[in-house]
Amino acid sequence: MDKVIIAGGTGLIGSALSAELRRRGLEVKLLSRTPGEGRLLWDGVHSGNWAEELIDAKAVINLAGSPIAVKFTAENRRVLLTSRLDPTGAIGNAIQTVCLKSKSPHWINASAIGFYGDRGVEICDESSVVGTGFLPTICRQWEAACLDHPVNCPKTIVRIGVALSTEGGAFAKLSGLTRAFLGGQIGDGGQYMSWVHLDDLVNLFCWIIESGQTGIFNGTAPEPCTNQKLMSELREGEHRPWSPPVPVVMLKIMGSTIGPDASLVLDSTRAVPAAALAGGFQFNFATIEAAMKDLCTKPTKQGTL
Repeated sequence: MDKVIIAGGTGLIGSALSAELRRRGLEVKLLSRTPGEGRLLWDGVHSGNWAEELIDAKAVINLAGSPIAVKFTAENRRVLLTSRLDPTGAIGNAIQTVCLKSKSPHWINASAIGFYGDRGVEICDESSVVGTGFLPTICRQWEAACLDHPVNCPKTIVRIGVALSTEGGAFAKLSGLTRAFLGGQIGDGGQYMSWVHLDDLVNLFCWIIESGQTGIFNGTAPEPCTNQKLMSELREGEHRPWSPPVPVVMLKIMGSTIGPDASLVLDSTRAVPAAALAGGFQFNFATIEAAMKDLCTKPTKQGTL
């Protein structure tokens, strides 16, 4: 039985991915700071006894990282960066240490579409240059911690978009607001969101593992949409009328006081999955209309952005 090891496997994406890999007949073990069945203890910084599990693993997936939806204080910026760089370095060092005499696992490391930064209407694919600002800087260093690590093994970077799921995250939060008749667009609504249905994102990871794809992939749907379009489709799916826009100044005040930072919803990133499409990957939810039609028919857990 093929084995996959996942760091950050208890979050929204990791939980869904773990379940799907097990459904497909793979053994899954989670790198975790808390003990439990199917878990390997680690501190997210150092190699340890867990590294021996890499010797016969098909892949190791790193999804570890502190949630980004916070106020961007100096301390939070430090945590956001180190919570990504430290686990990435630990995984690379572990592979390098224990796999010298065996076949190395496929190292699949998360990144985010924050790599591109605020780009307006520009279409960004995997060949696009890194943006400017805090989030692009984090993503650039995060990816470099994997790609520039001297360990010799297959490597893949997945730049993850906004994953939409009824189990939590952005959709659950926005759905709750919309049902409460607070589903207005943000500002003029012209900013692009690079979203992806969680089922498609999970299938993309599985496809990468099964086909051995290496390189950089945007984990986003083929058709990013504006905030205005997303909220319109969500209101239709939830059978709610038009709602007034959310004032930008209010979000900026919240971002500078309690968080999360306003840039997370005001920046415009229009990323497309050119590499996945070129490789033959097929999305089940290519448009926001298809995604909302599916998600709005299911019970939704309340979550946070």
